[in-house]
Amino acid sequence: MIPCLWFYSRDRAARKIGGLVTSQKPWQLKIPEMLLLLGMGAAFSQFANMLVGILQSVLNYQEYQEAMDQLMEGKQMWFLILSMGIIAPLAEEIVFRWLIYLRLRDYMRMGAAAVISGLIFGIYHGNLVQAVYASLLGIVFAYILDISGCLWSSVLLHMGANIWSLISPDLYTWIIARNPAAIMILFLILLMVMILGCFYFTKRVQGRSKRVI
Repeated sequence: MIPCLWFYSRDRAARKIGGLVTSQKPWQLKIPEMLLLLGMGAAFSQFANMLVGILQSVLNYQEYQEAMDQLMEGKQMWFLILSMGIIAPLAEEIVFRWLIYLRLRDYMRMGAAAVISGLIFGIYHGNLVQAVYASLLGIVFAYILDISGCLWSSVLLHMGANIWSLISPDLYTWIIARNPAAIMILFLILLMVMILGCFYFTKRVQGRSKRVI
C-alpha cells in the first residue's frame, strides 16, 4: 500500500500543476455522510448480489458460494470483519480507485475511466461470479469517488459492501425466523438509502468546473 500512496501523492501534485484538479483540499466527510456511505455500500452490495443470483445458471453461483463458505469456515466474525471488511477494502481502494481509476481519469471521461477500472477490478477477483459482482461495484465506487470529491467515500462504500456481505446471511436467517415479510421492508430501506445517497452526492458535483481529486 505504501508505494501506491507514494504514487498517488506524486500524481496529485502533477494534477495540480497541470490544472486537472482544483487547488482546494478534497472534501472532508462528516459522520452522517460516513454512515450514509456505509449504508449505500450495503445497498449496492445487496442489489449486485441479487443480480448475480438471477444470473446464477450462467455464472455457476453454487461453486462461488461453496468457495466463499470454505473461505469463511472456522473463522470468527470479528476477524472476518477486520480482514475482509476493513483492511481489504482500504488496500483495494488505494490500488484500484486512488491509483488506477484516477490515472485513467487524467486521460478520459469519468464514465469510460469508471468502466475500465471496474473491469480491471473484476478480473482481479479471479472467477466469473466475483468478476461480475466486483466490476459492477467497482464502477459505482469510482463514480461516487469522483462526484463526492473525497478519497474516503469509495473506501467507506467498499467497507459497507463487504461487511454487509459478511453479516447479511445470518441477519436474513434471524429475520425470516421471526417475520419473513420484514425482509421486503429491509430491501426497501436499502433501496431508499441508495437513492438518497446518490442524489445527495450528485448535488456536490453541480457547478464544479474541475475535479477535486
